[in-house]
Amino acid sequence: MFPTVLDDTIQQDNSEQKKPISTSAQLADVFLYNWDKKEHELVDGTVKIIHDIEAIKQWIVLFIKTPRDMYRIYEGTYFGTSIRKLFGRKRLNNGYEESQVEREIKEGLPLCPAIRRVSGFNMKKEGKNLLVYVQAELYDGTFVDVTVDDIYIIW
Repeated sequence: MFPTVLDDTIQQDNSEQKKPISTSAQLADVFLYNWDKKEHELVDGTVKIIHDIEAIKQWIVLFIKTPRDMYRIYEGTYFGTSIRKLFGRKRLNNGYEESQVEREIKEGLPLCPAIRRVSGFNMKKEGKNLLVYVQAELYDGTFVDVTVDDIYIIW
């Protein structure tokens, strides 16, 4: 009466999802975004274009700064973090929320087609800022270090 699902089909679908889209450190050319000014960087009236390692670093910063499940465009993609849950805290003392943010970063950064895995992670509070350090290993074997230091906890 009910259709049957073959186990081979399910296993094949799961293995296809784990394959990387690309195994190089090259991304498409992207526009350079100035996080301090909150606008794209212009050179002689033209948007500056970056690629390779700089584009990957910008992608990592965008991933960490984007609130998870806040923007409709990212719904269901697991893009972004729950760092906003830590806002308003004087101290980082809730181990569950910290480990949740770490897990989201470690699982989410490989969404970038050039990133194989997160090999290093650290999060600490300095004054009103939350510092997030990430080291990502790319498919070509190189490592990218990114520190995101302008995430505010206390307003």
